[in-house]
Amino acid sequence: MLRVEGGSFKDPAGQVYQLMRDTGELNIVRGLNSAAAAIMRRLLTEPFFEGLVDAGSVVGSRMLEAEHPSARLVMAEGWSAAVEHEAVRFVTWPYEWPFSMLKDAALLQLQILEAGGRNGYLLKDATAFNVQWKGTRPVFIDIPSFVPWAEEAYWRGYRQFCATFLTPLLMTAHLGIPYQPLLRSRLEGIPLEEAGRCFRGLSRFKRGVLSHVWFPAKAERAVSTTDRRTAHRRQPKTMLFALWDSLRRLIGGLSTVPARSTWAQYATNHSYNTVDLQQKRNFVLRHTAALRPAVTWDLGANTGEFARIAAEHSGLVVAVDSDHDAVDGLYRDLRQSGPQNVIPLVMDVANPSPGQGWAGRERPAFDARRGPDMVLCLALVHHVRVAANIPLRLFVDWLRSLDATCILEFVNRNDEMFQSLVANKQNDYADYSAENFESEVRRCFFVRDRLQLKGGLRELFLLDPAP
Repeated sequence: MLRVEGGSFKDPAGQVYQLMRDTGELNIVRGLNSAAAAIMRRLLTEPFFEGLVDAGSVVGSRMLEAEHPSARLVMAEGWSAAVEHEAVRFVTWPYEWPFSMLKDAALLQLQILEAGGRNGYLLKDATAFNVQWKGTRPVFIDIPSFVPWAEEAYWRGYRQFCATFLTPLLMTAHLGIPYQPLLRSRLEGIPLEEAGRCFRGLSRFKRGVLSHVWFPAKAERAVSTTDRRTAHRRQPKTMLFALWDSLRRLIGGLSTVPARSTWAQYATNHSYNTVDLQQKRNFVLRHTAALRPAVTWDLGANTGEFARIAAEHSGLVVAVDSDHDAVDGLYRDLRQSGPQNVIPLVMDVANPSPGQGWAGRERPAFDARRGPDMVLCLALVHHVRVAANIPLRLFVDWLRSLDATCILEFVNRNDEMFQSLVANKQNDYADYSAENFESEVRRCFFVRDRLQLKGGLRELFLLDPAP
């Protein structure tokens, strides 16, 4: 089955297709026009490019013979040639990445720019959407962005790089403004003029702001009243290499100040005693080991203790939490000490990333991408019910729609964490009871195993989706 990748229509030189085989294996095949195919054939034989592939910096790719079944399908769509790319197990979007992930993705983009530049290639695009993740390792996926470096060339991607990488990082590092909601609402990134209005007074003199936000925004306004074609003049190679080096040093020095939120300190602030916590760990370990899921979602992952446990027997774990500092800290810990097969994402489970862009399919919704084989919902349900005011029935229905085995933890009304959530709340949350919870669960799932913790104040359930 051949399916068009929703976000690839903007490149007139090619189109990306997902090819689902009978075995369930996903292949990524890109159709190319004749000019792009000629560049691709040359690029794939370049030693520098082979080195980037071997290092895991760009996805592996190979040209397909015209007689190859996948190539025939793609070329029937009107393309001159087809190239197959290594598939990424789970796609993510920049507005779901914590600060350190966006920073590392930007540094990867600059590394690839420099490697290409030293070997006669430029990247015609520099959007953050061209980077995906293999666990905690960023990987560049838009191979046709490599084009031969012509003598009159200039870096067309500079504006994209600033809008989707640099400006969001500067706004968070210097002003404490979270970039995730801004990037989620504007897929092309944060416009320089809009960002420039945020840097007022002395903040405009913070490192990198004048040179990459303030002055370019003024220049962009001036160009808008003249012929834009005259604004793109040849940039000597030495100037571009100096620019990339400057950006690398600037971004490498950016950081955020952790807010020391409650959930970022969850590893030491949880309410379990040693025995109950170990029982909970064993329950998760035992059942992930039995299922060995290809993809596990850990919803409400906090600092990732159980994501790490699930990663021992999962191909990939997508660890989701709404607390930026908890997720950013998790990413930095994983990058340093592993495991490497976890992707941490900043997202509110009660407001997950929707389908965005053209027809809502350019950037698919979180739950419309690669579905999970197992879902962990540990100490999450009471937050969804109380903080987000989502009825139990709706939450259980959504879980069932994922068609995955679930490990679900129910927190009793008498638990101190539930009591702290409902303090000063007028709603009595009448549907939130152990009896009603089990009734809703059995409506959609088979209960395969269960374990009481904290003297019955909490209970773990292993659930299989019912037909």
